[in-house]
Amino acid sequence: MHFKIKTISGHKYLYVIKNERIDGKVVQTIQKYVGTADQVYDLIMETKETRIASYSFGKPAALLKAAEEVGLIEAMNKHIDRKSIKGLTPAEYLLLIIIGRSEHILSRNVLDEYFKESLLKFFWNPSYKLSSQNFLNYMERLDEETIRKIEIDVSRTLIQKGIRPTKLTFDTTNFYTHIEHGEELPKKGFSKDKRYDKNLIGVGLTTSNKNIPFQTITYPANIPDVTLFSGLIDNICKRVEEIEIPLDEITIVFDRGMNSIDNIEHVLDKMHVVGALPSSMCKDLFQIPLSDFEEEWENGKNNIIKAHRIMGKWYEQNFTGAIKYSEITRRKQMHEWETKRVMILEKIEELRSRLNHKGRGRKMTSKGLMNRVVDTVPKQYRGLFDYNVIENEGKLQLNFSLNESREKEFLSGMGKTVVFTDKENLATKEIVEMYDSRNMIEEDIKWLKDRLLIPIKPVYVRKDVKIRAHVFLCVMGLLLHNYLLHLIDDPELTIQKLATNLEKIRMSLVYSAKEEKNAEFVIEEMNKETAKIFTKLQLGKYIPS
Repeated sequence: MHFKIKTISGHKYLYVIKNERIDGKVVQTIQKYVGTADQVYDLIMETKETRIASYSFGKPAALLKAAEEVGLIEAMNKHIDRKSIKGLTPAEYLLLIIIGRSEHILSRNVLDEYFKESLLKFFWNPSYKLSSQNFLNYMERLDEETIRKIEIDVSRTLIQKGIRPTKLTFDTTNFYTHIEHGEELPKKGFSKDKRYDKNLIGVGLTTSNKNIPFQTITYPANIPDVTLFSGLIDNICKRVEEIEIPLDEITIVFDRGMNSIDNIEHVLDKMHVVGALPSSMCKDLFQIPLSDFEEEWENGKNNIIKAHRIMGKWYEQNFTGAIKYSEITRRKQMHEWETKRVMILEKIEELRSRLNHKGRGRKMTSKGLMNRVVDTVPKQYRGLFDYNVIENEGKLQLNFSLNESREKEFLSGMGKTVVFTDKENLATKEIVEMYDSRNMIEEDIKWLKDRLLIPIKPVYVRKDVKIRAHVFLCVMGLLLHNYLLHLIDDPELTIQKLATNLEKIRMSLVYSAKEEKNAEFVIEEMNKETAKIFTKLQLGKYIPS
């Protein structure tokens, strides 16, 4: 190739020319106009500035996909009255809260800023500025009945996708708040975070197969689990019937704290049950030697589980059961006990050293001393010690000792759990694993407390209806994550790994400073694991055109 200057009407123009020899003759095959001298000069001197804007892509795209597929968007728009609220739809406003919270945007007041900087602005193009008040307005319309309708519609959609409930798992937790003057929900109670100075909110969660949240209840945290569950049984049964699943196909799994004669009788009238006995009812069973445990297998965490099948009558019902033993669990419990025992005895000696002191300050009473002793010993260990306070001639004496026979009895139960069910046709391993599936809901509850996923805390609302809406939205975020795990179908992938990998998927908008109309969306480089998730979820469909 070579340059050629042509003179046309007295003006000089630069061309790129290519000649080729064809059949023995030189033939011009390319003539490309470059420009005038001024244009060529500008072309040489111009610096092409490339601009790049980077956006979080993985979480917004994946959660949007999940919300579409489980019918959450459709259900929200169907059951929440939009009325005069302009801009985004109800589902878009509320899904923005879920996605924003998963991206660590915890306050509604900054969601507008988050939206402007997020991938979502390319999907949703509101005609009006986002309003913090609109978020609150839609939350206020998420009352208990509306939440119920949305959950039912989502359950029906999941059934259509092959996720049909056969097992329900129920568990509870509570969260402390900074609400001092709320309505009926915030109450003082036994804080699982040990914040006894704060008002608490109780949350009951029922999950179905694939650990998909099935039903959410928000309640005053001063209601004991056994009382709460008693009032919920009919509610859970009604929900199952509303999605047209026969109750006799359902097995419900719950923690020992729900056990009572009335509760178990009530459940058995409706569904099948898998539960566990409290240690106080298992003293004789714990004496059965491990040599009698006829079954052994490796669980999902590669730990060896041993089991012994039993029959028994508990809570006035005849059950099939199994004693489960885990050496790993026994070691953990033993380590915890040995650590706590040393701590307890040290604190008791410290208390003794401060008795009957003759310095200034308020003198300790026998009642005050006993209260301190009780506070020193964790609830689960109090029965292992003998203690009393004697007052003689105005002086206090504290007698405190470890009861060795009770400790021996306590140690015999370490690593063991007694599980029971009315389904006598289940294999021993099935009984144990069905009860152990509770671990999944317990893990999910931890994620509701962890800032890395969809944290319930902090709670920035005070009214009961908004508190319920807030909890519901956080649980829906959990549902979307678990649905994504179902789609990926990788037993090695945890919800934490999923969230971490989704955060790594980013999208860049690349464009020239002078040619923004030719901008291009590009997915940034991913590692092998992240790319696998991107492909499995088909997130490429969510790259804006």
